[in-house]
Amino acid sequence: EKDISDDKIESFGKIMQKFFDSEKEDYLKDQEAKPPNYNALKDRGNSASAFDWGLSYSVVEIDRDAERRYVFAMERMQKAKESGTTFGQSSTYSEPVIFKNDDEASHKINQQVLDVMKELAAADNASEALKKEAAEFKLPAMGENFSQVVPKSLHETYMKGLDIYKAKVSAYRANHTEEETKKHVEDVLQEEWHEAVFGIAKKYQECVDTVAGDAAAVKKYYMTQKGREKELKDKTKADIMKEIWAELTKLTDKPVPPLDDEILAELAQEPAIIEGQFNHNWGTADKLYKSEAISPFGEKYLLGIFETMEESEKAFLAWNEEYEKAREQLKVERDQWGKQEQARVDADPDREAFTASIFAEDDED
Repeated sequence: EKDISDDKIESFGKIMQKFFDSEKEDYLKDQEAKPPNYNALKDRGNSASAFDWGLSYSVVEIDRDAERRYVFAMERMQKAKESGTTFGQSSTYSEPVIFKNDDEASHKINQQVLDVMKELAAADNASEALKKEAAEFKLPAMGENFSQVVPKSLHETYMKGLDIYKAKVSAYRANHTEEETKKHVEDVLQEEWHEAVFGIAKKYQECVDTVAGDAAAVKKYYMTQKGREKELKDKTKADIMKEIWAELTKLTDKPVPPLDDEILAELAQEPAIIEGQFNHNWGTADKLYKSEAISPFGEKYLLGIFETMEESEKAFLAWNEEYEKAREQLKVERDQWGKQEQARVDADPDREAFTASIFAEDDED
């Protein structure tokens, strides 16, 4: 490589500067020679009219049953923590898991888990879903891994227990012969593992049933409003309070204090049925569907929450129909405004003189 002298670099720079200056002059001349685009605003308007101004539809499923279970699970976990105990996992979210089943050890562990599941399914309080799953599942032959959809939280707890089991086997093997280790696993650790798996599954199922019972109870509470519209139509909250107070005497041997007259007077001002609150599907439905309209710019408009997807879509179609009518009316109004403005400009006696003065100023520049 050879260094280029400073003189040559300077000469090359001057040549390039002359080239750029010449190109600049040619560009400015070309720009001056170009006539102005008198249709620029019209072109901009045409590009805007080609834009898709339509709405798009979105439906969001709301799992009210899952939301109720979550609320009660968190409450029970918090209460257990405050009392120094624990409340186990109760999430029913499931996902497919691949289970190792390609050797004697893994096949034996899987068989033990299946045996525990059958034991739980045989219990009197076992759910129908568990009974069905235990009856239908067939463990593949050793050497064949398999996939199964299982509750995620239960599987994670099970894997933690399996890690503890393996750690115990390794710790015993470190100080004993292979024969002694095998005997200890068969006589002691496998029994412990069986009890652990049974305990994990049993506690999980109990927590699931408890939370499900809480969710069902609150839904049942709201369901008591169904079919009582005529009965409660002319009643006030004071009447409801008196009925509740009368029932209390049947549930306790202790005397029930009388109701406060001021409180009854306040409740007498409120109707028993409040529009928009009575028999609301938020308290009774298992699933709801949120209907949304989305503008071309991404803004979302809530159209309502419905009990079926058909109702949700119907709401969007009705709203979209009104939206399209409004767009058409806007086009009519815009065209009328454009004609009025054009007529006003055409009727101006000084229009041509004003336009000529503008171009005259441009020529002088």
